[in-house]
Amino acid sequence: MEYKKSCELNNTPGGNGSDLPFPGNSIPEEIYKNTNFFGNNDIRGLKLAAESIFPWHTRTGGSKQSPHATTEIIHAMKSLEKTEKAVNIKAPWGNLTAITWGDPLNPPVLLCPGRMEPSTAFRPLVLRLPNSFFYVALDLPGNGSSDTLPLGVRFSVQDLVPSVLTVVEYYEWKKVIYIGHSLGAAIGKYFNLAYPGLVTKMVELDPIPAYNTDAAMPIGDWYHYYYGNYYNEDSYKKHNAGVETAPKYTLEKIKELVQNVQGLTDEALKHQLERMIEPAGDGLYRFTYDQRMKHVTLLPFPSEFLKKIYTAPTTPTFAILAEDMIKLGIYDDVPFLRDPSAWPNKNFKYKTVPGGHDVHLNDPGCMADDISKFLLENKSKL
Repeated sequence: MEYKKSCELNNTPGGNGSDLPFPGNSIPEEIYKNTNFFGNNDIRGLKLAAESIFPWHTRTGGSKQSPHATTEIIHAMKSLEKTEKAVNIKAPWGNLTAITWGDPLNPPVLLCPGRMEPSTAFRPLVLRLPNSFFYVALDLPGNGSSDTLPLGVRFSVQDLVPSVLTVVEYYEWKKVIYIGHSLGAAIGKYFNLAYPGLVTKMVELDPIPAYNTDAAMPIGDWYHYYYGNYYNEDSYKKHNAGVETAPKYTLEKIKELVQNVQGLTDEALKHQLERMIEPAGDGLYRFTYDQRMKHVTLLPFPSEFLKKIYTAPTTPTFAILAEDMIKLGIYDDVPFLRDPSAWPNKNFKYKTVPGGHDVHLNDPGCMADDISKFLLENKSKL
C-alpha cells in the first residue's frame, strides 16, 4: 500500500487550512512545565516505566526485580531528564534546532522525527533508554523550531539528508547511532547510503515512507500527485504563505484536531504540541509547521529495487513495526521487510508492537527494552 494512501486514511483539518496527517507533532511550554511527565509529582509514572525496562539492571538470570533496582532506574531516568538542553545549529539555509539529553562525551545517538513531528515527540522514549549515550533529537527544516528550507519549490526526502549531515558535522562525530521515525527513517536510509561507515546502528520506528513503493502508479499520476497540483496558483500560495496566515484555534480545538488523527494519550499529546503550535493572540493558537511537509516527495521505486539498495549495507538495523499499520496492508508490497533471511549480511531484525503509527510516543514502554538492548550490543566498539 502506498504511503500517500495511508496518509489519506488519516487526514483531518489543520495547519494553514489543509490536512494534518498522522505522523506526530506537540502544548505550549508554559503548560508543559506545569505538567512535567517526569516531575516530582509523577513518581508512579517513573516507577511503572522503570519496571518495564532495563532488565540488565533490574533482573539477574530471570530473578525477581528488587525494589532497590527499580529505585536506581528511576534516578537514572530523572538524571537524564535533568540534562535536557535546547540547541541551535547553523545551516546554509538558516537554523536547525534540536534537543539533547546526556553527556556529550558519550557515544552519540541522533533521532530524526517524521514529517510535521517535533523533536519533543522523542522525549518519552529517550527518557526510557540507557543514560550512557548522548541523544540529539532534531527538528527537521520547517518543523519544531527549525527554519524552513527556502520557500517556493517542493522538496524530496533527499533534500532533507543535508540536515542530518549538518548535525553530524556540527558535533564532529565520526560514528553515530541513528533512530528515525516514519519520514525520519527514510532520511536515515539515504544518509547511510550516501555516507557509508558513519552510522554504526540504525533503529527504524514504523518506517512507512522508507518502504513506500509506487511502482504500480503510472508515472504521470505520480508526477501530478507530487508536483503538478503543487504549482497551481492556489496550492502554491497555500504551501508558501507562512505561519502568519495559518488559521487560529482554541487550545482545546488544537488538541481535538490532533487527537482525532493520532489518538494519543494526554501525556503524548503534551509532547507533540510543545513545538508544533504557537500563541496567535486573543487566547488562540496556530500550527507552525511548513505546509510543504504534508507531501514530501517520495520516489516511485519498485519493491525489488528497494530490497537491493536497503539490504546491501552491513549496518545493524532494528525495525519496529506498528501492528495497526500492518493490518492496513501498508507493508504488503515490501515482503523483504519482514523476512530477515532476505538480508544477506544477517544484520536485520524487526519486532511488531501493538499500536498505531505513533506508538513510539503513545506507548514507548512497549519498545524501550528492545531498543535499549540493541543500543548496548557491542557498545565498546562505538
